[in-house]
Amino acid sequence: MKVICRVKVVPSTDAVIPPFSAKVGKTLLGGTKSNVSISPLWDGKRYLFKSGDAPIPMTVYAGDEYWFRIGGDEREVATAIAGLRDTKAFNTLWHVEDVEVKRVGDLPSDTRRITVETLTPAILPDPFSPKKRKRFSNEFVTVFAVNFMDELRFTREDVKEKLATIEEVVTEEPSWMKWVTVIYAGKRVVGVVGKFTYSSERFGEMMPVIGNAVVKGIGSSRRNGFGIVKVTLDNGNQRIPYF
Repeated sequence: MKVICRVKVVPSTDAVIPPFSAKVGKTLLGGTKSNVSISPLWDGKRYLFKSGDAPIPMTVYAGDEYWFRIGGDEREVATAIAGLRDTKAFNTLWHVEDVEVKRVGDLPSDTRRITVETLTPAILPDPFSPKKRKRFSNEFVTVFAVNFMDELRFTREDVKEKLATIEEVVTEEPSWMKWVTVIYAGKRVVGVVGKFTYSSERFGEMMPVIGNAVVKGIGSSRRNGFGIVKVTLDNGNQRIPYF
């Protein structure tokens, strides 16, 4: 079973945190190696990160509530949060106030249209290149390549053989995208943000892969907070958002 776990934390004092705040959640989880995604902090309106080439820090405020989410298979998430406790990090004591776990069941197989909206920048590796090339594209197999490899255990050779076939049955609808630069761990990282829409009569076969994207995001470095998305499924009669 796939799950999304949301953790509410409260800093005891005002504190300066890194410009890409997923470092906070990773630290509170003890640098877990579980196969999960870990988001930046959420302040109730947006995930906290600063775009730009300069490592401009952000401030969190004493007593304010922040959330971060961990997504993945239930057992992996349980392992990741096993050691969760009040922790001193980034010059403040973080109090763990609440933990919520939501199970994400089977997604509707009659979906005909999928909209993917990035909530944090996504790093999209080229699925057809063995080198560490990045792509800036809304191409379906590029956006979901990591999910196919993670969920279905595709190898690079599988990707070359099967994703091209998948691309033939999916239509990219009008979308928008741009790239942004963020500073993570002192390094400049360029990611994609946007809203991508796809249509197909064959999405039913791909729902486990789309579910992987719902709980863990898209692209690489999902454990570092990149590629968190909102996915909306549309069967022509109703639209169901997942995030």
